[in-house]
Amino acid sequence: MYNRKLIFASACAGLFLFGVGAITLGSIAPDLKTKFALDELGIGGLFSLFPVGILVGSLSFGLITDRFGYKLLLAVCSLLLALGFAGVGLATVIWVIQVCILLIGVGGGAINGATSALVADISEKNKAASLALFGVFFGLGALAMPFILGLLRDVATFEDIVLAIAALTFLLALVYFSLQFPVAKHAEGISLPQLGKMLKDPALLLIGFFLFWQSACEALINNWTTSYLIEQKIDVRWTLYALTSYVAGLSLFRLLTGSLFRNIASSRMLGIGMGLLIVGALILGWLPGLAWAFTGLILVGFGLALGFPVMFGLSSSLYSKTSGTAIGIILAISLIGNLLANFLMGYMAQAWGIGVFSVALLSAALVQTVFCFLVFRKA
Repeated sequence: MYNRKLIFASACAGLFLFGVGAITLGSIAPDLKTKFALDELGIGGLFSLFPVGILVGSLSFGLITDRFGYKLLLAVCSLLLALGFAGVGLATVIWVIQVCILLIGVGGGAINGATSALVADISEKNKAASLALFGVFFGLGALAMPFILGLLRDVATFEDIVLAIAALTFLLALVYFSLQFPVAKHAEGISLPQLGKMLKDPALLLIGFFLFWQSACEALINNWTTSYLIEQKIDVRWTLYALTSYVAGLSLFRLLTGSLFRNIASSRMLGIGMGLLIVGALILGWLPGLAWAFTGLILVGFGLALGFPVMFGLSSSLYSKTSGTAIGIILAISLIGNLLANFLMGYMAQAWGIGVFSVALLSAALVQTVFCFLVFRKA
């Protein structure tokens, strides 16, 4: 029999390190550009590798966990994550960075999806609120990386910091090997007709396309904010702190939703978030200065806080016996949005300058709001 509290804590630790990995590339982008002499198109290509890896991890984890359980997948993917971090810290040629970003994506994508499905499985009531509270740890991980890089910029290299994260991730793999997890729900596997039915479900597809635009917004914020603010003549250290304010807003809104606002309908909280996202995008794009950048990023963090927790909870309720596969499907759709956002933003920044970031973010936020309405109308 598994210990629910230990399982929840281990899932939170995994999500924390995925949060670190998700924000790392954007946080060290200026350092990578300098070290490897990359232009905007080159750094955009690196950004696009991360969601490719996450896509592979997201497509594979659901079928594996539903059939074989969580233990082996979480442990092995933690080792992949550790190897990727170590490679980024030790690399001297660009192809090693490319391979390691893929490893971080594959390991992190599988851990993100599997731990989310795991928390949904062990949460008996109010899955969305439990997932929101769990999601705080993604924010804490993402918050830690730019803050530590900014704080230690004068005393440690980014390579040293990334190597320390690799060591922590290796320890997490050992923890996963030692724990007892819930048994597999479908030891016989999921049939192709079952999978086909899920792929044709309009409600699940709408959820996936809502997260497509959610993931596009996150890609723009995580990977392009620092470059956008540097172009406005803001010091590199303060751009990292500004990115930290986005993650702080995201974490705070999830924490409030999982605690004080636990009994408020998730659809209402998500609707409020969409409004805050649009306001934040307008402030960030059209009101210059550091103070407005902090304000806009905090509001964007509020706005993007509940997309994944609410939709994971909704999907696991629709498909309680195949929650891992359902979450894997919507994650895969969402990550196509991340991939395309990074790829297109790289080309647009090269052609028209980084200022196009503001228009791209607002456009994605508006389309996401439309899909939010469609999801709750259908599901």
